[in-house]
Amino acid sequence: MNQNFRTLLYWIGVLVLSALFISVLYYKQIPGAFLLGPMLAGIIFGLNNANLSVAKPLFNLSQGILGCLTAEAITANVIYSLISYWQLAFIITGSTIIISALLGSILYRFSSLPGSTAIWGVMPGGASAMVGISGDYGADPRLVALIQYLRVIFVVFMLASFAHFFSERHGIQSSTQSLEIFPKPSLNLIYTILVAIIGVYITKLIKFPSGRILLPMAIGAILQINGVLTLETPQWLLMICSGSIGLSVGLRFNVVLIKLAIKTLPIILMTILLMLVFCLIQAIVMHFYLGVDYLTCFLATSPGGLDTSVIIALDTHSNLELILPLQILRFFSVLVFGPILARYLSKKLNLS
Repeated sequence: MNQNFRTLLYWIGVLVLSALFISVLYYKQIPGAFLLGPMLAGIIFGLNNANLSVAKPLFNLSQGILGCLTAEAITANVIYSLISYWQLAFIITGSTIIISALLGSILYRFSSLPGSTAIWGVMPGGASAMVGISGDYGADPRLVALIQYLRVIFVVFMLASFAHFFSERHGIQSSTQSLEIFPKPSLNLIYTILVAIIGVYITKLIKFPSGRILLPMAIGAILQINGVLTLETPQWLLMICSGSIGLSVGLRFNVVLIKLAIKTLPIILMTILLMLVFCLIQAIVMHFYLGVDYLTCFLATSPGGLDTSVIIALDTHSNLELILPLQILRFFSVLVFGPILARYLSKKLNLS
């Protein structure tokens, strides 16, 4: 069979399966259905050697638009919110980085992972950023990707389960159940897409992979707060972006990658679960300290990354004024202190 025809059949199959999973999850009112469905389909096809990948421009633009979507929620109140509980924010961020370092050390000691791979693999924050820069510090980017995206999958399903539980308990509908999916097109949508494209392009120029979300978010927030324009991300566009991000994560899992780490998988899973438990404890502390609902606290402390937290937060109408500052603070902290910590631990553990 012609390779191009086989690839076309695989794409048709993965899209049909994605639609099937989305339909079931949507019907069950599971938050993040348009993220989870394609992710599941991607994992199934990835592990069956489909050898597919989401086009890089589509993935990058999806992250950029998600950054603009996040910018819609950024107001002066978000900054004031962080200032009002800055001590707790820094304690949560600092303790997460310290626990990551400890878990990375444990993973190295009790596994056969090479170099500083274990340390970079468990670092929370932007998975793409950790994978992108880990190779510069002696780590194997493929194994770092496995650990990072395995954690993302665990976190997404955990958050979706919690969101579904709390939504049913408090009678909250998923936003995809209540919003107009195809509103009338407007200039605001064009402005939003332009901001996303410009932000992603600048990110490429300065070689800052994680800027694909952060730069459009920063540009959009500044322009919107100053009244230059109004950002608008319709539901159909969020669905496409969520789907491309979910599918991209799922398709990264293949047999070759699993074989590389098959002996280490149990300890990898253990460190992921320990990280999740630690972040859940942080969320419980936040709940009692700030009096905020559990779901918002779980999303704020989630080690799965900014994009997945925002998608589920928007789908459940959670408090983005609390979630965004904590996620962004931790993200930048990991980018700044991650390389320093990795180098220090590499020497300490005689990894170099």
